[in-house]
Amino acid sequence: MSICLMLIAHFLADFTLQPEKLAQKKQQKISYFMVHILIYALVFSFVFLLLGNSFIPWLIIMLSHLLVDLIRMLIDKKQSSNTSLLISFVLDQVIHISIIIFIYYAFNFDAAAAKLDFIIENRYLYNFIVYLLTFLILWDPAAIFINKLFDSIFNNEIHKSEHYQDISNREQVKNEPRVGRIIGKLERIIVSFFIFNAQFGTIGFVLTAKSIARYKQLEDKEFAEKYIVGTLTSVFISMIVTIILKQLLV
Repeated sequence: MSICLMLIAHFLADFTLQPEKLAQKKQQKISYFMVHILIYALVFSFVFLLLGNSFIPWLIIMLSHLLVDLIRMLIDKKQSSNTSLLISFVLDQVIHISIIIFIYYAFNFDAAAAKLDFIIENRYLYNFIVYLLTFLILWDPAAIFINKLFDSIFNNEIHKSEHYQDISNREQVKNEPRVGRIIGKLERIIVSFFIFNAQFGTIGFVLTAKSIARYKQLEDKEFAEKYIVGTLTSVFISMIVTIILKQLLV
């Protein structure tokens, strides 16, 4: 349970609580970048207060997050392809999560589980934590990954004439309608819900309904290609994340 709370803190602070304006401004001004780090530090402070006296691991996570983000920003400014930005995004998250997992084992946070008895003994609260972690992963992180994947496949070259913009965790695809992003997010949540309830067959009806709604647009070859890539990637991510986290339910 300790690791779930730490991962919730990460995804909450690095994605959900990072407004689009802040994500854009932090690329240009160090003050906005420090605001992001402050938010990250505050969120983790609440978690570590639950786990007891954990100043050293908290400090390690904060400093490593600051360092990794700074290095990524410097590297991304020199990239010439969206594929490079996709790889940078994935590596950034892998490093952050790996550090959190390392801290969990290195400082024996299993022993802190005793302080979370009020959660562990309450089945509904325990499962809610798992559901919340699943939701946080599927909502923004998955959407951003798919956006970057789209860029790397369909628009890989970064034009040098364009000003460096929001290549952070909240980068938005300019031509993608906002409603399309919301549909994708809801699709992942619905698919996850059915998997949690072992209703795999129902997922087909969701995809069918989505295809019917987009029937006319599917006649456009370019749209159809993006639709297939986006839908399959979205469903695959939802299935993998949910199947893994479902093992934690009680």
